Amino acid sequence: MNLKENGISYKYIKTDRFKTTFLSVTFYTQLDSSAAANALACALMSKSTSKLPDYYAFNRKLASLYGASVSSRVDKIGDRQELHIGITVNDDKYSIDGESTVSEAGNLLLDMIFGRFIEKTDYPSSDIAREKRLLKEAIEGKLNDKRTYARKRAEEIMCEGEPHGLSPLGTAESVDAVTQEDLRAAFKRLICEAFISVVVIGAEEPCCFISDLKRIITSVGRSYKPLLPEAVRSAGALKTVTEEMPVKQGKLVLGLRTNSGSVLPEAVKTWVMTDIFGGGPYSKLFCNVREKLSLCYYCSARGVRTKGLIFVESGVEIDKLGAAKEAILKELDAVKHGDFTDTELRSSKLGLSDAFRSVEADQQGLARWYDARILSGSDVSPKEVSRAVEAVTKEDVISAAEGFELDTVYILSPDGSIKEEDEQ
Repeated sequence: MNLKENGISYKYIKTDRFKTTFLSVTFYTQLDSSAAANALACALMSKSTSKLPDYYAFNRKLASLYGASVSSRVDKIGDRQELHIGITVNDDKYSIDGESTVSEAGNLLLDMIFGRFIEKTDYPSSDIAREKRLLKEAIEGKLNDKRTYARKRAEEIMCEGEPHGLSPLGTAESVDAVTQEDLRAAFKRLICEAFISVVVIGAEEPCCFISDLKRIITSVGRSYKPLLPEAVRSAGALKTVTEEMPVKQGKLVLGLRTNSGSVLPEAVKTWVMTDIFGGGPYSKLFCNVREKLSLCYYCSARGVRTKGLIFVESGVEIDKLGAAKEAILKELDAVKHGDFTDTELRSSKLGLSDAFRSVEADQQGLARWYDARILSGSDVSPKEVSRAVEAVTKEDVISAAEGFELDTVYILSPDGSIKEEDEQ
């Protein structure tokens, strides 16, 4: 079942594969300067309700539902900020005395999201302070991981002036600046204006959950603001940026644009091409640049599917940086000219096909899959995409590779502050 109205999509997936039911609500909004307030709002929603305002009372309620668990996530998909809250609970048939645990979990989820907004009650300042601290720690954690930091900086430079260049968590400074008024605006933005994807996966459809959701949505006076179309751009003038930090190992990130979005079947060709190029232990970057030439500690390529972006990430000694860059681009040219074997093609197709099929083995992963598909307007199953992957030909890969253009070169270089004894 899949319904879509007033910017709200509802999808129910009936399956006996799991002993639990997963109910999820995911908000999508344009990524902009309000990212920190939105992320903070999502974090607060996932820790309490209007009826259970205390953290400990909230967790006791989860425990009473046979150990139900709550998940939350803040991320970005292309130019959109993704804010997810979900709850996993045992199916009713595993409860004692015929308890409707799924229904109770659904009510709990709705109260988490809508309760305080409807009642116009603010979160305690102590809760806000705690979540601000945790959010800043998450932001700083990404900065401390230099591989993640280098990729983030390459994205920022490559996508300057585009929403995708922004962090979905905001910055530490923007988190600190969030006020109660900002939070109220964030709740209104998410509940009344954002695109909302509701996905339920389980043995029995919780009809009351959907009817209650529709009733609540009607009561809040929703005024949906359609999301702007994703902007897929061609490569511009080459941007090369070098930054110095106290790191032991240099980082080289190449940002490429592919002129390919997430629309099937064309997108699948790009995915297979990216995998052959740098997707796994059988890829050209791994086998040739890392293993054969020993130019990198790691070297791989991964894409931002909705934006048609590919990032090649590598850890290098700074004196090998030029050679590593040249070798990476040489492997890209090789794929463009069809210099890859049938075995390489089969290995990539098999790996990707298995990965897509395995999505259905994970309840939350499957929900996230349909969130992304519904957002793109292509409600295809993992099996359908897997079959599309299997149909990709060598000519398809060459055609996809021809669209790859180098846009950005980012280098994170050691600043010389780390002494030889520090590296031992």
